Amino acid sequence: MKRLLQLAPLALAIAASSASAQSTEDTLARMQQQLDSMQQQVNTAKNDRVRFNGFFSTGVAKSSNDAGFDGITEKTSVADLSLFALQGTFDVSDKSQAVFQLVGRGAEDWDPVVEWAYLSYRPMNNLQLRAGKMRLPLFMYSDSLEVGYAQPWARPPQSVYGPIAVTSYVGADASYNFNFDNSSLTATAFTGFSDEDGNAGDVKLRNIGGLNLTWTDYIWTVRGIAATAEADIDATRLGAQAPAGETVNTVLAAGERGNFFGFGASYDDGNWQIIGEVTRVELEGKFADTDSAYLSVGHRFGSWTPYAAIGWLESKDDEERLGVIITNNGTPLAPESILNYQREDYSAGTRWDITPGVAIKFDITHSRGFDKGAGGVNPSYILSSGTNSTNVYTIKLDSAF
Repeated sequence: MKRLLQLAPLALAIAASSASAQSTEDTLARMQQQLDSMQQQVNTAKNDRVRFNGFFSTGVAKSSNDAGFDGITEKTSVADLSLFALQGTFDVSDKSQAVFQLVGRGAEDWDPVVEWAYLSYRPMNNLQLRAGKMRLPLFMYSDSLEVGYAQPWARPPQSVYGPIAVTSYVGADASYNFNFDNSSLTATAFTGFSDEDGNAGDVKLRNIGGLNLTWTDYIWTVRGIAATAEADIDATRLGAQAPAGETVNTVLAAGERGNFFGFGASYDDGNWQIIGEVTRVELEGKFADTDSAYLSVGHRFGSWTPYAAIGWLESKDDEERLGVIITNNGTPLAPESILNYQREDYSAGTRWDITPGVAIKFDITHSRGFDKGAGGVNPSYILSSGTNSTNVYTIKLDSAF
């Protein structure tokens, strides 16, 4: 008994030591679980701060002749309708983001081009400030100009969207949103500059300034814009299209003031989709002042959305270009042969949403009325062939992800 009493304290110490070790292991296990949980939360928060999306388009188009409507000829083309874009959004803080968009186009050998690269900041919920490279907000579909999936058509109506030579600018904008009971009004002021290879040659815009107002009740949307800039336009590509033996004064603007005015409206109740825009471009000097418009009507039948659209484009200051085009012997050529515009476009097509995020579009466009001038297409072909119309057939696949 005495021996047992002497061993009891030792047994109690060993038991206490074992219990303490077990308690320490449990504590370490709980701490490890907490660390793992914290690390998972950090990783989740990090992943939530970076988001990627993109869009893709491809298709085939063919024209009935070489008039060159939207660059399409009798030669079947796939590359000209193909592009791939990746957009990244990075949450710098709770109130600021960095956004970039890279676009590779088949017609440009898939070389990636930075279309968007800007920083945005929201000092308050209704106010957004941005600075960097962005889209010029001239049209209702400017922000989704190349996102075919976001549009009902195979291509934006060229009567309005085609004549504008540049699509992006470097600068800043400020947007303020006014919320009402069942609608909202967004006012956006923007300023900056642009230097791009436009659709007729090199175009530089300086001291850009503009304001657009957009009101929507989420069925109706009404939008108006007024913008101004100083323009330098060297239409080298236009000069290259002049008939053989003739030369063109390719400097169409050298610091002249230009103005842009636009009005658009759309109605979309989930079944009917009606869209229209009217624009005017005014530029001092030889570059054409143009009026243009389109109206599109579509109706959704499940996954199918057939549509029809009409468009119109015409230059309004033809007398200002007298003598711009001359032959080698100095004899003036009719100015409307290249620089003046007149065109009517008629389109019919359908969109088939084969699965969420993927749509196939079929489109037939008839363009006519080149009597007054080349209509913004290939002037060399129009002058040499006497063609007054062209038909364009398009099948296009659009995706967004």
